[in-house]
Amino acid sequence: MPLVVASRRVVVPRAAGAGGAGAAEAGVAAGHGLAVVPACVVIDGARIREVRELGDAESAPAAAALARELRARGEYVEVHDFGDKLVAPAFVNAHTHLALGFLRGTDMRRVAAGNMVEELFFRVETKLTDADVRAFVRMGAYESLLAGVGLVWDHYYRAEHVALGLADAGLAGVVAPTLQDLAGPGMHAWEAGLAATMAIDDDPSLRERGIVAALGPHATDTVSEGLFVRAVELAKARNLPVHAHLAQSIEEYERAIARHGASPTAWLARIGVLDAAPASVFAHCLYVDASELGLLASKRAAIVYCPYSQLVFGFPARSGAFSAAGARWCVATDCASNNDTMNVQQELRYVAGQRTAGVGFTEAHARMMAGEGVLAARAVWRERTRLYAEHDADAAPEALLSRVWSVPGALHPKLRCGEISAGALANLIVVDLDHPTLWPAREPLEVMAMADAAPAICGMLVAGRFVGECGDFHASVTSSPSYREARNEASGRLAALNL
Repeated sequence: MPLVVASRRVVVPRAAGAGGAGAAEAGVAAGHGLAVVPACVVIDGARIREVRELGDAESAPAAAALARELRARGEYVEVHDFGDKLVAPAFVNAHTHLALGFLRGTDMRRVAAGNMVEELFFRVETKLTDADVRAFVRMGAYESLLAGVGLVWDHYYRAEHVALGLADAGLAGVVAPTLQDLAGPGMHAWEAGLAATMAIDDDPSLRERGIVAALGPHATDTVSEGLFVRAVELAKARNLPVHAHLAQSIEEYERAIARHGASPTAWLARIGVLDAAPASVFAHCLYVDASELGLLASKRAAIVYCPYSQLVFGFPARSGAFSAAGARWCVATDCASNNDTMNVQQELRYVAGQRTAGVGFTEAHARMMAGEGVLAARAVWRERTRLYAEHDADAAPEALLSRVWSVPGALHPKLRCGEISAGALANLIVVDLDHPTLWPAREPLEVMAMADAAPAICGMLVAGRFVGECGDFHASVTSSPSYREARNEASGRLAALNL
């Protein structure tokens, strides 16, 4: 049954300075360019069939006319007109480990000086059962939905149960079973991980819910050349992306030099991963030099930047360096254990803040602090001006939103989302621009990028299905029997782990 969603404010892709036929496609390709227009969106099953822009027409009469047209073809149509509310793409979170939300609140200072993944995560992850993973993923999925996230890229063990947890909550996702054969909790289960990848890829019921597979080699220090090559071969055979961590720790970097005589990035290039995979998505890239960023850009590999998580386990990468190299990059949260939130839209504030955040760590600022007076103070302002200009293009609202909409939405060869256009997964949020967190919203895209949009979400669709109740979105989700049961089970399982 087709579903018509109408509003006088619908966010559609638009090529910068372009219009007419092909504008939407060009805007998606550029990762920038958005317009807010009156439109009707026709949803058929899990995907958007058609977007009909209305010019200055009222949305309600246009929606009614479109419904009559579809009914004349013998199609029953459900119509939802949202008036002046903003209809926008649901956010895309391009790197998560939802199950690790059970560690939220852990004092990370105990491991902040070491390798958090190896010293904490690997140790506790060996204790998890299939049912634990499914229960903890459900809670992360509900949190994501309440923040307006419609699709996550999740990389984890026991991945069939990750997929089931997503389906339980109604969240779409790209599920990458974690593959390891040198170290880590999954080192003896990599064959099962490959089998899980194929099972998820072959499951039509998951596909209908927007849940698809990716290959998930963990990192260059936990995966051998043989397993990387095997994963890439399967990716090629099934047209799936490779989703891995890259150069995320000093230990990984040093091990690559010791084992291979090359950095993690150079080693992946040497063994053919960057050339052979249909698509490559690499999280973090902290220990990657300028020439290697250029290499990733030339291979069309995507970099996933997780600023608030990186503040805890390492240090924030310089996203401006990604842009300067011409690399394709997007923004994600990583896991709640070292981020504390799955609200990926709030990560954009850090990206915008890179225009000025580095000023206090410059030599000019050190001279001013040493009491060198007005000349040093003027040098500080020059540094601020330089950094502002260097990062300003990335802080434009359309550019920021592209990092959680169209750019990550275009990373999977079999699935497109993060945009309101024909063929895309029907993941939408309905936002009340009069909500106190967004008011007065004179520039809707500006507030969607920089304010906290989550409390203003009053409706949501994922894979063409409504989540909760329109008009009472948050309360309807958290008061539902399915949520209460999921929370009770997860709490019980967490207590039983006795961490």
